[in-house]
Amino acid sequence: MAPPPWAKHVVAATAIIAFAALVGVSAPWVFPLVGWVENRVADIRVATLSPPEPQHPDIVVVAVTEDTLAALPYRSPLDRRFLADLLRTLEAAGVRAIGLDILLDQPTEAAKDAELRAVLKALGVPVVVAWADSDDKLTERQAAFLEDYLEGLEKGLPNLETDASDGTVRWIFPGRRRADGMVRGLAGALAAVLGAPVPETRIALAYRKGPDARTPAFRVFPAHTLRFLPKAWLAGKIVVIGSDLPHSDRHRTPFAAAYGEDRGALSGALIHAHALAQLLDGRRAPGMGLAGEGALVVALAVLGLLLAALDMPVPAKIGAGAGGLAVLWVGGFALFDFAGALIPLVTPSLAFAVSGGVGSAYLGRRDRQQKRFLRQAFSRFTSPAVVDLLIADPSRLTLGGERREITCLFTDLAGFTTLIEKSEPADVLPLFNRYLDGMCRIAFDHDGTIDKIVGDALVVFFGAPLEQPDHPARAMACALALDAFAHAFATERTTAGIEFGETRIGLNTGMAVLGNFGGEAFFDYTAHGDTMNTAARMESVNKHLGTRMCVTGATASRCPDMRFRPVGVLVLKGKSKGVEAFEPLSPEAAASPATAAYLRAFESMRTGDPGAGAAFAGLLKDHPDDRLAAFHATRLAAGEVGATVVFREK
Repeated sequence: MAPPPWAKHVVAATAIIAFAALVGVSAPWVFPLVGWVENRVADIRVATLSPPEPQHPDIVVVAVTEDTLAALPYRSPLDRRFLADLLRTLEAAGVRAIGLDILLDQPTEAAKDAELRAVLKALGVPVVVAWADSDDKLTERQAAFLEDYLEGLEKGLPNLETDASDGTVRWIFPGRRRADGMVRGLAGALAAVLGAPVPETRIALAYRKGPDARTPAFRVFPAHTLRFLPKAWLAGKIVVIGSDLPHSDRHRTPFAAAYGEDRGALSGALIHAHALAQLLDGRRAPGMGLAGEGALVVALAVLGLLLAALDMPVPAKIGAGAGGLAVLWVGGFALFDFAGALIPLVTPSLAFAVSGGVGSAYLGRRDRQQKRFLRQAFSRFTSPAVVDLLIADPSRLTLGGERREITCLFTDLAGFTTLIEKSEPADVLPLFNRYLDGMCRIAFDHDGTIDKIVGDALVVFFGAPLEQPDHPARAMACALALDAFAHAFATERTTAGIEFGETRIGLNTGMAVLGNFGGEAFFDYTAHGDTMNTAARMESVNKHLGTRMCVTGATASRCPDMRFRPVGVLVLKGKSKGVEAFEPLSPEAAASPATAAYLRAFESMRTGDPGAGAAFAGLLKDHPDDRLAAFHATRLAAGEVGATVVFREK
């Protein structure tokens, strides 16, 4: 008996649906760009539509910051006695458990190493310490030291599971099996110590959203401030200790899709805190699972074929298809916003498009115009994704290094750490943000390139990436504008009763190497070289000289329309050769009798005239607020001679 005439259409329809569904499901693996787009769309929903939550009540992060390292005798490895004191402080505060996301893979000072190990062994609270081995690219010597050092302690791997397509951390790292058993990931090991169930395989990471866009989901305390904190802030808390440095151990998260690569990148310690919170709270990442996603893809493939089979005008069919996809996408965003359900949008849309396209070709119901429209619609669909890739994929934005002359400008706010420690975050952060907003606006107004903002410090360079032949003069004009703004800002705050320090500025001109120093995972166009280091030292010597701005001769000599007074030949810490330094002056100050008197006294000092000290002393009688003159008067009174000043500290 011959099959009915509609049977072949059923078979064809089944084949088309199966093919379209297979394309939709397999596309992220066959075509990485599809997976990248799907992840990006999901990240946007997670970053923008996740409801804000209060900071986690049970987990805090103790962060080793740049300010922490600045107070230690050396940066790396982290001072073991400091760590031992940190652990003792936490124990005394009555914390519930500690996770140490710092790899102790090499010996330092024997006494300090022994002290830290003894503290780890004797702690009265559970502690899990970061561990690694040769599989994690440790040398045999490092692995052996770490194994011996952590013997008898709970260990956890600090590894993070990243998406190969864009480097985003999307999963909780479960750990690794060894011959002697399972070594869990750091978050899992800490959760297990606390009695929470821990999965044996990786699961999607359910990030918490903080109270607002600029507040992290967990309270973060700089490590060097811990001993000053009230014990009640730490009592009963689970503490994750790790670094929070500008360019070290930072990883992309879904929040980067909405807030950019800088704000969307979190420290490893914060990511472990997110994972630990999920395990302890029993949270699940939003998602449908493979079965649900497969069913949705099949459903869209069926709808695509039904649309292709409808006998209706091409414009109406196109409108219906676009409307159907619009409903899917709007519904997908709304579903997450109202119900917290995260459904795939790209792969079902692809299945819908493939099914409709193949179905239309099979049925022969589309003319040339209709097919041309489909190609145009597909092109419009993929074009935004390609543009996003060019913007977000560091491999497309890699710039080769080059050596170029630039002018570097460093600023620093005196007393910033004290202000932070003495003030409530809700009071000081808006104030500090207004200060930085004003400083950055001035830098942009002068066509400067903001290299980085580190705490209260602003680093700007001129002459790159665009050529600026007058970059020294631009930088000098910018520095004067920054100084005027910062001085007025500080004066206004001081009048209001807020101890807001003065801003110190340093400038230098010279050759530097510029380019992308972020590798393939993080685009970071920046400058390196002694020119940058010298500019930074120029800023730091202001606190010794009593000045607010210090400029090298290399910069001052290229600013013919500006006035300066000499500071001296400064031999900076770590340098053997001195650099001429100058203080910029306003036209009024340059023409004043005080400046003339200073220049005479300075010339006497430069030539070794014994009367130089008396000249500076006389100047100070008439102008006691001249701190630079007071600096020279003091050193001359102490027996120093000449205009060369050797600095023993930064």
